[in-house]
Amino acid sequence: MKRSLFCVGLFLTVLAFLALIGDTTEAAKKVYIKWGATSVRSGLYANTVAMAKVVNKAYPGEIEVTVVETGGFLENLSRLQRKAIHLGPADAAAGYANYMGIIDYQGKANPNLRTLWGGYITPIHIVVTEKSGIKDIKQLNGVDFAMNPGTTSGRVVELFFKALNITPNYKMMGIGASVDAMKSGVVKGWYKAGYKDSAILDLEANMDIRILPVNKQLIDQFNKVYPGQGLMMEIPAGLFKSVKKPQLSLAYVVTDFVDKDVPEDVVFKIVKAVWENRKEIVGSLATLKEGNFEDMFGMAVKYGNVPLHPGAVKFYRDVLKMKIPDKLIPPEMKKK
Repeated sequence: MKRSLFCVGLFLTVLAFLALIGDTTEAAKKVYIKWGATSVRSGLYANTVAMAKVVNKAYPGEIEVTVVETGGFLENLSRLQRKAIHLGPADAAAGYANYMGIIDYQGKANPNLRTLWGGYITPIHIVVTEKSGIKDIKQLNGVDFAMNPGTTSGRVVELFFKALNITPNYKMMGIGASVDAMKSGVVKGWYKAGYKDSAILDLEANMDIRILPVNKQLIDQFNKVYPGQGLMMEIPAGLFKSVKKPQLSLAYVVTDFVDKDVPEDVVFKIVKAVWENRKEIVGSLATLKEGNFEDMFGMAVKYGNVPLHPGAVKFYRDVLKMKIPDKLIPPEMKKK
């Protein structure tokens, strides 16, 4: 009886996913795709809207992409695994953990996860008040520190500190409340993702702060404890008033993932449309520009650990004549 119910449930799940995609036979007029994004209150929502727009413009009558508001990158991984969306951006490192079934996803691996492109890298600034006297990451042990639960940057920062055996005194709150807590002295430290982030500019306009640098040794220790999770990038002098010279920052890569069951030709067209319009997309979105989204394939080679979708492989290999690293070839193509 239980087996029968399981089979029925599986059958209904597959039907629901196929219904999301639509009729993909030759007679079909249009394929419907749901592309998860973030909250509409996030500036990153515009990134997904821009990409969906170029796909819809390139293939009218063939593909119709609808951008779906979600709780963010971590939720997108969950929705992809449940087949509630077809595509969605997420932290590349979290995607790798999800694909492999490690760290947060122990026992919950998603072997159907595939990548579209390399995405863009963005720094996570670890901020402290000048009054705190803190000049080194390791001095954060026991310090009152604002934490924004459920955020991708929060997940990265928490794992980073755990890997280094640093235990701040976390104060759970929202992003807006974190800014107020820093200003009022309720906390001495916080973190915020984004290149020239407006929240940090707000803090600088009201108080003296310091952006704490990281170094390769710290990132190596991070990756030793949590494989594939630690990244860093250089931020330039003058990015914020407190950054007097170039320094390394903790970072993460945002990439777009897709379910492997989305048809190959559909993914090929999506990647093609975004590639051909990438300069236009990047030109209007500072986060993508500073994060090097324009080098879609190069970023995948450098930072990607989840295999590409066969449709993406076909585009990069057959159209761009790129050599695909073995780590990015999906299992279903290796069997052929």
